[in-house]
Amino acid sequence: MNIGIARAKARLSELVNRVAFGNEYIVLESRGKPKAALVSLEDFKHVQSGRSARPTRTQRLLAIAEADRVRRSLESRSLVPASEEVARLREERIDALR
Repeated sequence: MNIGIARAKARLSELVNRVAFGNEYIVLESRGKPKAALVSLEDFKHVQSGRSARPTRTQRLLAIAEADRVRRSLESRSLVPASEEVARLREERIDALR
């Protein structure tokens, strides 16, 4: 069920009961666009258990630094396009069969 936020405010108690006991979910809209959802506590816990914790700022910065290090190490290599490498390997195999 989709409902505008203004209408949801007036019917909040009813909507919470429908979600909690009726196995429903409610999509809250603002100006016709989905903004949030009301879900049962059981569904919410299920979603939360499947999510990994958000990385800390330090973890994000370390990941960015590692990505930069890898990028720099790859820049120094002369990489061959995959299609060329496949063609080379194909020729090696054909030569080995002769």
